[in-house]
Amino acid sequence: MPSMPRLPLRSFLLRRSFSSKPAYVQDGPPPGGYAQVPYKRNIPDKGPSNVAMCMGMGAVLTYGWYFTLQSIHARNRVKVETFDTRMTVLPYLQAEEDQRFVEVRAIMDAKERELMKDVPGWQPKTNHFETVEWVRPKAMPF
Repeated sequence: MPSMPRLPLRSFLLRRSFSSKPAYVQDGPPPGGYAQVPYKRNIPDKGPSNVAMCMGMGAVLTYGWYFTLQSIHARNRVKVETFDTRMTVLPYLQAEEDQRFVEVRAIMDAKERELMKDVPGWQPKTNHFETVEWVRPKAMPF
């Protein structure tokens, strides 16, 4: 079978006819046009207006803030009452602690006298530390 001679691209493009396209039938509307599409809805104008909604929202927020602030004030009054109660009871608690300390200190002094009775020149209740001011013992010694 004889082979076809190869034509250059230019001659191939010139030889091809672009006007011989098949005729397509354009799809169009029917005669008289299509029926109207009902796209609009008849939504009735119901409900509160924007002003009424804003006023209602303001009323709800005012109500909420009022009761929030009332509860904050009540909580602060309870805190003040608790603090006052503690300050009222504090002298009695301090007196009890001082009484306990005096009793413990007497026991400590008695033990010190018992332990150091053989040491010459030892004086009970003498400060043997570098501090000048009185330092309260941190815990019970026994």
